[in-house]
Amino acid sequence: MFNFSRYDFSNSGRRRACEFFAAAALLALAGCGTQSGSSGNFAATTTGGAFAITGVTLSPASVIGGGSAEVSVTLDQPAPAGGLSVQLLSSDDSVANAPATMTIPAGQTSAAVPISTLPVASATTISITAAYSGSLAGTSLQVAPAASSSFTIALSPSIVGMAPGHNGSTTVTTTVPSGYKHALTLSASNLPAGVSITFSPTPIPSPGGGSSKATIAVQSSVKVGTYAVTVKASDGTTSHAATLTLKLAIKDPGAKFRGCWYHSNGNKYQGVDLSVANPGNYPFNATLYHGATCNPSNWADEFGYGTILNFGGFNYIFWFADFHDQTDTSAIWQVGRDSSVCVNYNTAPDC
Repeated sequence: MFNFSRYDFSNSGRRRACEFFAAAALLALAGCGTQSGSSGNFAATTTGGAFAITGVTLSPASVIGGGSAEVSVTLDQPAPAGGLSVQLLSSDDSVANAPATMTIPAGQTSAAVPISTLPVASATTISITAAYSGSLAGTSLQVAPAASSSFTIALSPSIVGMAPGHNGSTTVTTTVPSGYKHALTLSASNLPAGVSITFSPTPIPSPGGGSSKATIAVQSSVKVGTYAVTVKASDGTTSHAATLTLKLAIKDPGAKFRGCWYHSNGNKYQGVDLSVANPGNYPFNATLYHGATCNPSNWADEFGYGTILNFGGFNYIFWFADFHDQTDTSAIWQVGRDSSVCVNYNTAPDC
């Protein structure tokens, strides 16, 4: 779990500076990806600070569980005398184990450290984030199971936060090898009393590769807390599962979303202008789709992955970076239990 409470974007001194210069805070959390998959790259900054993290990269960006990768962190200027200590965070320490801190030597703008992983039963996306003072940046590590002639299952996001009495959702994606031709039935188990999950569609038709929206309904009587739910896909003979982390909390962010185009350097990017009525730490996720209807089968990119971010009492602007000027797109934005309507960027206004 990420906890950025030490990087409090609502810090009163910073808020005054933002109001004086811009009347609102601008949090640049930019998602990057490709047509075939998401890199999960993002950066975020607040005002002030002598040093800022400008990027985090992984080599390689995809490993088989049990393998290792190297994470590199880059600063906007050489580190000061004595070096600069950067905090590293993994969204799931049980899969990817990053050192708690790393040091960028004096006079250097970057440094690298290894990250180890453990074997996984299904494809897993792990967010790796570096944080220093008022800046942070991150990327995603793809951890794959050992080669198999069977299928894989993954959830996006794998962490969903909401309040009891409300609904949430995630997308189940199955991938099959060449020559595999079976329908896959989806189910959920280890559900706490008062929680149900429905899938649309189920089964995922033959040959078995595809996506299904999982709608999570939580009754108001369910106790707050964190629950590990098992989501399984089966062809009748073989089954594979992924873990959905369900975070239930009473506090409601009261998020308001306005989908809009963010303009920078002559381009425009699919964005959202959002605010929360109740400042605090909430999981964040953003999903971009090809087409105007947020159809899960037309998934284009994603970032956040349930990362816990600290939201202050002013506006933020988030945007996707790799699909600039592409109007025939749509997105859903999530903060805690709150989710935007499907934003159609064919008709969205400017931010």
